[in-house]
Amino acid sequence: MSAYVIAIIFLLLILLAGYLFLSHSIEKRRVQRQRLITALRARRNSFRDLATSFPTGFLSNELTALLYRALVDCCDQLSRLEPKDPTHAEQFNLYTNLLATQKDNNQQARVRLENPQQIKEAHSLLQELHRFVMQQSALHLINQVQTEAYVDQINRLVLQMSVDGHVFNARQAQQVGKVRLAVHYYTLARKALAAENASHGFDKQIAQLDAMIAKLQEKAEATPEGAEQPAATSPTKPAATADGSSSKEWKNFDEENEKWKKKQIYD
Repeated sequence: MSAYVIAIIFLLLILLAGYLFLSHSIEKRRVQRQRLITALRARRNSFRDLATSFPTGFLSNELTALLYRALVDCCDQLSRLEPKDPTHAEQFNLYTNLLATQKDNNQQARVRLENPQQIKEAHSLLQELHRFVMQQSALHLINQVQTEAYVDQINRLVLQMSVDGHVFNARQAQQVGKVRLAVHYYTLARKALAAENASHGFDKQIAQLDAMIAKLQEKAEATPEGAEQPAATSPTKPAATADGSSSKEWKNFDEENEKWKKKQIYD
């Protein structure tokens, strides 16, 4: 009789252990599923913002197409994980159509971001896009040529934003008569380009910045310390506009900037 009781107890312990193991496995899968959903939603939102919240021409056609492909993939996975949510299927169709039409679009002229808050947001979103590219490369979903091309374009875009941010600050300083401060920001722009100029692709832009810096330094040296025009009495006309030659030089710099070569992406 005691052996029968012991056997029953032993069987119950086995069943209890099995139940606990099964419950733990189910809970673990539930947590993993929820984490995946959260990560996919965050990626979808980030890439949606990057694709739609900035002016047309900020991103190249290749990067825009990459974003749409990523959005299609996110919405497809979300629709399978949450089949009762109809918005996933709707967004899947939306981004699929946008991807199809994107292939027929001509490359827009490069658009610069001058708003510091926009530059900060774009920088954060581009970091997420860079992580996505590296993840796709690690999973062998894109080849090495594509990976290098995407990374190169992202890096150039980040550099462009850094330079444009410094130039924006320099122009603001010129508008309020702060010549030395403008020189400081133009110098930062020059350093940013020089740091990535191993292939001498930015020689012309750097030379144009050097000329602009030299001209402003000459103007600053002719102005006694403390005699720069204060913001309270700043003219409404920007200094760069008042000085026609400076404006023309920067226009030339913008034109050279638009000639940055992008690597060809092979599907």
